[in-house]
Amino acid sequence: MLHNEFGVTPVDETIEVSSHGQNISFEYIAEKNPEYLFVVDRGAIVGGESSGQQTVENDLVKGTQAFENGNIVYLDPVYWYITGGGITSTAGMIAEVEAAIQ
Repeated sequence: MLHNEFGVTPVDETIEVSSHGQNISFEYIAEKNPEYLFVVDRGAIVGGESSGQQTVENDLVKGTQAFENGNIVYLDPVYWYITGGGITSTAGMIAEVEAAIQ
């Protein structure tokens, strides 16, 4: 949705499109050096504990443009993981992406 609907350019054009994402490493993120990094903290929903920021913001990711420019965006997991597709959640998704890229 970020790429196709909102027009966010993927940092890797060869990555497989999947509704559940794809496993990558922090080394991969550092190598690709994204301008933006959008994060959905699944643990905040299914496990009850939010650990996304502590996990993502490690030494490798801290060397990316996204971190250095304050462009690691923690998306609302309710919108992006649980209720995606409804009118309210879609409006919330649009607002989050719009705020991030302005």
